[in-house]
Amino acid sequence: MKIEIVGSFLPSDTLYEARNDFNKGIIDSSSLKNAEDEAVAELVERQLNLGLAQVTSGELRRNHWDKDFWFGLTGISVERLETGRIYQNVESGSDLMRVSGRIGFNPAHPFFDDMRFLKSRVGSRAVCLQCIPSPCDMYLEILLQRDDELQKIYPVREDLLHDIATAYNLTLHEFHRLGCRSVQFDDTACGRLCQDNFTKRLLQGGFDLIALHSDFISLLNDSFAGLPRDMKTSLYLSGGDMIVPEWEYIEYPDNIMPKVLRGVNADKFYLPLELGNDYQLEILRHLPQGKKAVLGLVNAHSPFPEPLEMIHHAAALGARYVSPENLSVSPRTGFKLTDHIDRGLTYESQWQKLSELKASMSQELIQG
Repeated sequence: MKIEIVGSFLPSDTLYEARNDFNKGIIDSSSLKNAEDEAVAELVERQLNLGLAQVTSGELRRNHWDKDFWFGLTGISVERLETGRIYQNVESGSDLMRVSGRIGFNPAHPFFDDMRFLKSRVGSRAVCLQCIPSPCDMYLEILLQRDDELQKIYPVREDLLHDIATAYNLTLHEFHRLGCRSVQFDDTACGRLCQDNFTKRLLQGGFDLIALHSDFISLLNDSFAGLPRDMKTSLYLSGGDMIVPEWEYIEYPDNIMPKVLRGVNADKFYLPLELGNDYQLEILRHLPQGKKAVLGLVNAHSPFPEPLEMIHHAAALGARYVSPENLSVSPRTGFKLTDHIDRGLTYESQWQKLSELKASMSQELIQG
């Protein structure tokens, strides 16, 4: 059984120091870019040495996993909030996304330069994988802002959906032109709709959950529509801060996940799961035949190894619903994490985790 990655990696100490020096004004943007290029080049070789079929640039150039992509689209502006308590009880700064005009494709999006460099380093040795935040996350983020200016720009909800999907779709076509052959949407919006507390807040705010489900699925499919046949698509379904969604396979109107697995036209679905919770694997019942599933079984935010027997057990259960050739295992999340030092994680921790996972799956194949 193959192993896969979610996409993000911790930066090396060298890049970490270079970014700190840049923020302090010690080095310029050109020096920072050189450090990023060197870090991505090293990352590519480490991934290839591990035998990964898909290789990413690790999101090493990003400040935010999601907003950096949105900031690169037209019609989006950045509002810097230097002080305040944003989702936490300490003073902090944050870059806020604002809709300042009609959202559209930007042919000069900075992510394109990143893909060009990645392709130049990978060549034909592997598939270049591009991970970007889900259009559903962008849509939900905009809706939750309740911005009066938004009503002036988008008095009709369908126009907002259309513009987001079109901007994403054109961006994916450009990634393909640059040599990318696999794209992954990192989605927390669908997973958050599995949380009772979050959906209760939405209902109290006047949101129609069933309509939101339909909007999400249409938005994903419209963003993926019409791509070249050799461009593979995948959807990573996270629960946001909780990481693992509250998987519930029983169908009822408020349960979005069966609708997503059956209705989204993606080739592959990344599903973060809790080891030992066999019930969560029942969600695979809703995956159409021929679709691929990646079981996220390894805690990327902990330096400690997982019990191999539990990984093998979960993989075996997954194979009851998905044919083994369409089933893979991966870490539960990407490795990039702001407080990685506090958690005892280092640059080498991520490679140790992936090496252990690769060895465990090789052992599972031998035993099988």
